[in-house]
Amino acid sequence: MQPDFNHLKSQLEGDLFIDNVQRVLYSTDASQYKELPLAVAKPKTKDDIKKIIAFAKENDTSIIPRGAGTSLVGQVVGSGIVVDISKYMNEIIEFNNW
Repeated sequence: MQPDFNHLKSQLEGDLFIDNVQRVLYSTDASQYKELPLAVAKPKTKDDIKKIIAFAKENDTSIIPRGAGTSLVGQVVGSGIVVDISKYMNEIIEFNNW
């Protein structure tokens, strides 16, 4: 059974895509691997990320984190929910010097 992504979409400040165009765009990286995800999320806030994680857990699916585009061997493709933080979560907030 397909998860109710419309319910999740209504709870997010960021974006959630379930259309075939976005899913195909995120089905590959710079490698030879290709796998169509269930959805593509672009969270705006930490709360968005928490909601996506809770939704994935409730619906027994995975989260595929995606950010700076450094994957060359298939790490950012999968059949779960691709979570691309590069659109909204793109600022350095703090440096921790040890």
